[in-house]
Amino acid sequence: MTETTQPATSPFVAGPQDGLALWYLDVLKLVKAPAARTGGKMSVAEEVLPEGSSPPLHVHRREDEALYLLEGRLTCQVDDQVLAATAGSFVWLPRNIPHTFRVDSPTARVLVLCVPGGFEAFFSDIGRPAARHTPPPPSEEPPDPAAMARHARTYGVELLGPPMA
Repeated sequence: MTETTQPATSPFVAGPQDGLALWYLDVLKLVKAPAARTGGKMSVAEEVLPEGSSPPLHVHRREDEALYLLEGRLTCQVDDQVLAATAGSFVWLPRNIPHTFRVDSPTARVLVLCVPGGFEAFFSDIGRPAARHTPPPPSEEPPDPAAMARHARTYGVELLGPPMA
């Protein structure tokens, strides 16, 4: 669908406990505004991450991503820059620029915005429904990097390297 043919959307409120709750890797992701509710214009999710959590170095080809740090501290690697973010910080991650981050506090709570929306479906593919609104228990099996990379490519994301140490 092109931008001019996106369906009209209706106003809505997603309350504190509303949204699709997913566990993926070591993250709780609460999808507050999926692309389906915004006419594809954007998606918004709240994430709760434990200390040391870090996604693989990756690049988005379809969407711009923004992080608003509600609680905690992050170190962000954006291309060749290393940036520190604390609670109240906004991090802009334009498409086509490699990035990752690492949680440097006991936990972090991050609002994640993707424009346009749709990338939240990746987390439904690789994750599982969350049993509660906390990060998942430690996994007994490590993630399969090849499967993760294959799913990411489906959504226009390229995995480039490991998480931050």
